[in-house]
Amino acid sequence: MLKQVPLFSGLDDQQIGELEAICHERAIPKSSIVFSEGDESDCLYVIRRGKAYALRIDETGRQFVINRFGPLDCFGEMGFFDGNARCATVMTKERCDLLILPRPAFMGLASRNPEILWGLNRFLLNKLRVATEQIDALVFTDVYSRLARFLMEHQDEDHVINEKFTQQELADSVGASRETVNRIVNDLMAGEYIAKEGSRIKIQKKLPYKY
Repeated sequence: MLKQVPLFSGLDDQQIGELEAICHERAIPKSSIVFSEGDESDCLYVIRRGKAYALRIDETGRQFVINRFGPLDCFGEMGFFDGNARCATVMTKERCDLLILPRPAFMGLASRNPEILWGLNRFLLNKLRVATEQIDALVFTDVYSRLARFLMEHQDEDHVINEKFTQQELADSVGASRETVNRIVNDLMAGEYIAKEGSRIKIQKKLPYKY
């Protein structure tokens, strides 16, 4: 299974086998905290089944979703590699079956197979680029632009956003209040740019450049 995970795709079968031998599995119920910001970092998580998301909470209690995870995604890699405390909280969106890779055992394996670290460096650099793009979006674009981009990035070939998002989840994902996102969504529906199909959203025509 680890061979399908982008983080480990460059490893050979023997290295994958050694990794899988030091992992253990854990099932986490829906809407549960996997770890909290500030917790000790002692392992890396890989999702076998389910969905989860990483969030930050400011001093007022407002949440901002900084990443979402599905099958074959991994999370917790920052603290896993540098040994510092967790920099975000991760919660399950639905029940998750996780594969857990302990840090001490992995570091022992990496010391014997240093080529493993090259692939991990590429993975971390890609994550850094994504984080930089998120920061740019928050600094240089307004709420509507962030919401429009979010919707377009999550649509399928039929222009349907299949994943269920509440108004609060949309707001947390674009760094805005629920009231602001609700107003924009309602205006886009009134203009027939988007439509609700049950619990899903469909983009019916190209979203306007500005709101």
